Amino acid sequence: MDFILTPEPVYFAVDALSLSSEQPVDLDFTLPDYCADVEKIFKCTVTPEIYTTNASGGQLTVEGASLLRVLYCSSDKKSLKCAEQTLPFSASFNLSPDLSDFVTTVKAKTEYVNCKAVSPRRLMIHGAVSLNIRAYEKKPSDLYLPLECKELQTDLRKTKVSELISLQSEVFSVAESISVGSKSPVSTVLRSEVRAMITDASAVGNRLLLKGELTLCMLYCTDHTSELPEQFTYVFPFVHNMECQGVSDTDVREIDLNLLSHDIKLKSDVTSENPLVILEAKLCVSVSCRKETEVTYISDAYSTACDTELEYSPVTLESSVLPKISTIMSKSAINLGDSKITRVIDIFCDNVQVKPYVSDKLKLSGKANFCILALDESAELTYIERSVEIENTEPLSDTFTSCKDITAMIKSLSYRLSDSNTMELRTEILVLTKLTKTESIQAVTNITDCGELTTDANCALTLYFAENGENVWDIAKRYRTDIGALCVENGLSDKELKDKMLLLIPKV
Repeated sequence: MDFILTPEPVYFAVDALSLSSEQPVDLDFTLPDYCADVEKIFKCTVTPEIYTTNASGGQLTVEGASLLRVLYCSSDKKSLKCAEQTLPFSASFNLSPDLSDFVTTVKAKTEYVNCKAVSPRRLMIHGAVSLNIRAYEKKPSDLYLPLECKELQTDLRKTKVSELISLQSEVFSVAESISVGSKSPVSTVLRSEVRAMITDASAVGNRLLLKGELTLCMLYCTDHTSELPEQFTYVFPFVHNMECQGVSDTDVREIDLNLLSHDIKLKSDVTSENPLVILEAKLCVSVSCRKETEVTYISDAYSTACDTELEYSPVTLESSVLPKISTIMSKSAINLGDSKITRVIDIFCDNVQVKPYVSDKLKLSGKANFCILALDESAELTYIERSVEIENTEPLSDTFTSCKDITAMIKSLSYRLSDSNTMELRTEILVLTKLTKTESIQAVTNITDCGELTTDANCALTLYFAENGENVWDIAKRYRTDIGALCVENGLSDKELKDKMLLLIPKV
């Protein structure tokens, strides 16, 4: 016979799927007639974009494309040109048919790209992008509590957990008409970069109001006689209202915003001399809402009437979760090499990687790769790449065991040419992390009756000489007596004895 225990579920987010899939980028590209011949390739970039994701029928299907841009100079070495091509891709992944309450995230990044000019009009491009697929499922870890039973004694313990309340994910679009203002009109976009971030989140009923901002950085050619391109940066806010069951302002919220794709179009406005830039961006936001609470579990048990056999199960609980945004201000002096730089045309970061080290401090270290387009002393175009070390350490309010997710982005950068060979670069880097503190416990999940106890029926009174530091529970379990009666009989209030004493063991 088993004693009846009541399951008490505690919900957490469990990885139902976590994998990375590489999509090849191979292209034998002949320049269109309207493109100038290639004299020298400066930079080849691959921007992976996600158009649709569909999870149904036990499969996750991802449709997207890789946007290739090749920045090069023409034969005069003074004109910057761009060749562009799009390569579509499609990938499918198996999902467990038992998945119910879950969300999926798909993040794409460039792994590598190589570009070679076979002739002035033919390019060979080889590279790869990776799709990082994650599926999170809301699943319970069952802890058990006893029903009221006079002879069953249980050692109940409490522990803090960060329990998952809800998982939500939505895809939405943001569109903005942007005027370049007093700058020269846009003729051709050479390079574009869009950054997205959440700046605020507030709960309104069962909905979550998200406020964020998009930053558009663009290098473009004008329709003027000048051969040099111009830079343009524009920041604008957006608001998104999403359903989020069970959310409140007291919850811990993990918000992951992912830019899936963006498109830039040029449109003439009859009311303005300058054409408008139409930016359309598709974003995916995933939200995990958690509640800091306390749970109770059985750590030990016995019966005063029969022998018992206990079954234990290991349970890993997330006792604390901290979504954190770290701001790193970096200042570096970059050596530009032998070429004397007279003017910087464009500077951007094409890759930033940061690794976390977590304990009672959060240590972040990594590198950011910066690309510089400039003019040398002969007024010819030149291209330079330099890496900058990233280091930052900050204290934490608690000791955490791991960092599950990390995202790094360049929020802003500025520069100054201290001389023709040295650049002073100032960078603001945002690093988003999710720190977790886990605790592993052994919880009783089943108690089996193994038959009657064999006791000395002639024993009317039992005395026990207890030592300092002995545990009251261990003494009660040894003599199979009621722990409450033992404490009352001997006037005990603490779980551990502070002095040597004589205990009267009550008979049950």
